[in-house]
Amino acid sequence: MSARKPAKPIREPRPLAAFFISLAVSALLLGGLLATDRRVMELRKAKVELKEVGRKIADVRADNERLTAAIEAANREEFPAEKVAREELNLVHPEDLVLLYPPGSLSGEKPTPAPPPATRPAATAAPPVQPNR
Repeated sequence: MSARKPAKPIREPRPLAAFFISLAVSALLLGGLLATDRRVMELRKAKVELKEVGRKIADVRADNERLTAAIEAANREEFPAEKVAREELNLVHPEDLVLLYPPGSLSGEKPTPAPPPATRPAATAAPPVQPNR
C-alpha cells in the first residue's frame, strides 16, 4: 500500500485580521475616490474664497467705521484742518462775519501812541514858489 502524506490541517479563519485588511483596503479606495473627486477640490477652493471674502469684509467694516467717525465729526463741525487754519493761521471762512476792534479795546490796555510823522527841517525845505506874473 502506498503511503499518503497526511493532509494539511485546515486553518481556522481569522475574523480580526480579515476585518483590518478589509478596513485598510476600504480606506485606500475611499481616499483615492475623495482625492480624485472634483467636488472635494471645489470645497477646498470655496473654503479659501470664504476666508478671503471674510478678510475683505473686515477691511470694508473698518473703512466704514473710519468714514462714520469722519461724518460725525463733520456734523459736529470738528474739522482739524479748519481748526488749525482759524486758530494758528488766522484765516477766515468766506461765510464768517469778521469784527475788527481797535487795538486795546477788548483788553482794556491803552495802546502806545504812534510818534508824530517826522517833519523836515526848515533848512532843507524848498523856498515857497512865487506865482508867475
